[in-house]
Amino acid sequence: MNQPLLRRPAVVGAAAGALAFVWFVVLALARWNEGRATSYDLGIFSQAAQQWSRGNLPRAFIRGDHTLLADHFSPATAVFGVAWRIWPDPRVLLLTQALFLAVGVAIMVGTALARLGVRAAAVVLLAGLASKAMVAGDLFDVHEVALAVPLTAVLVWAFLERRFRWAVVACLLLVLVKEDLGLTVGVAGILWWWRAGRDRKGLREGLVLCVIGAVGLVLALVVIGHFNPSGHTSYLDYFTGGSSGDLAAHSEPPVHELALDQRIVPLFMLAVATLVIGARSSLLWLAAPTIAWRVLSSNASYWSSDNHYDLVLWPIAIGAAIEAWPRWSVQPRRALVAAGLVVSAIASVGFIADRGVNPLSAFSRDAKLDALDQLMSGVPHGSKVAAQNSVGPYLIPRYDVTMLGVDRPERVAYAVLVDDDKREFQAQPCERAAYLAALRQHPDWQVRRAGRLVLVRFPAAQPAGLRACP
Repeated sequence: MNQPLLRRPAVVGAAAGALAFVWFVVLALARWNEGRATSYDLGIFSQAAQQWSRGNLPRAFIRGDHTLLADHFSPATAVFGVAWRIWPDPRVLLLTQALFLAVGVAIMVGTALARLGVRAAAVVLLAGLASKAMVAGDLFDVHEVALAVPLTAVLVWAFLERRFRWAVVACLLLVLVKEDLGLTVGVAGILWWWRAGRDRKGLREGLVLCVIGAVGLVLALVVIGHFNPSGHTSYLDYFTGGSSGDLAAHSEPPVHELALDQRIVPLFMLAVATLVIGARSSLLWLAAPTIAWRVLSSNASYWSSDNHYDLVLWPIAIGAAIEAWPRWSVQPRRALVAAGLVVSAIASVGFIADRGVNPLSAFSRDAKLDALDQLMSGVPHGSKVAAQNSVGPYLIPRYDVTMLGVDRPERVAYAVLVDDDKREFQAQPCERAAYLAALRQHPDWQVRRAGRLVLVRFPAAQPAGLRACP
């Protein structure tokens, strides 16, 4: 690649995006091939994609009887339905998510090149590949918030380049990704007015963005309330101290301790993602709504940096770093940027190691997946199967899968579980052990084993719910 090409943001951004795509695909497929994918959330979004592809509202029987629009307002996930029509397999969602993350990296690298030059673009590329936010989101199966990454990147670019029409486009699409992003768009409107010098034109443009955010938020709450049996989003329980609602039973229990050391984690990781220098940019106000609801929530998983919740913050943090870059003298900037990159890389490598994911596994398949195929041979396609969290995604292309969990009411013909002592969402070791022990009391239940995997066939469709441990 010659020097003129290195100065073209579109070319460099595309190359950076391609590299990022390969990296994110390798990580995601490695986790899949190691048998680490789970029904929460890959199975849920795979079944939603199935329904979208058939022209139906998104529904996941793993989650329950309700449409997913009763859980989150995310019509943007219809893009998963398009991908599913191309390849009806959960892995297509992993590829789709990797593509969206990579496009976000491409936009921010191109922006850095256009404004600051090749070195800054290289730093942003490294920040994208080594970012704990991006790696954790990529390895957390699939989630709708990944769709917001390129849209937030476009919004940040529009702020930096004063491109109002592109800001409108980004905001219109952002409110379709998840209900809380209406708050982000509202803050974007206020910030647009402030950065425009608070003149009349800036006021008009800022009001447009604020209206988009407000309408998007109201629409989201109305739709969720319409489909949710409780009449409102069950996630409000995490802010009101309640724990009611049928859907809330499928999520983390609220934590009532203050736990400041855990609540401040999102703030710390945001500072790291800005490469520290971004603290001098007003663009960081775009992160305020996401940081606020995460810190104030009683859901401990929102405080963690190990999930997907930091994804939407990464383009904001990088945009802030790009804007603040010229405001620092060379020596302190180099030291702070280097520190930010090192901390990000250490956090990401540590996270990958902690999750036990070997990138080389992207090119080979674990033997336990072959054992699962062997176990399910002979089970008719389309059969109703209750599957443990760590098994469900691998069965979805062939079977009608629901969750094997405590007191699940769905009537199924088969149940699949793992006979081990690993903790599993909705199927703890003691619950599975009690279930397996009870098999002796049902001689008419047919049981097959393949390694640690157990398949139970019922003589007639019936609930396969586990019983809670005492």
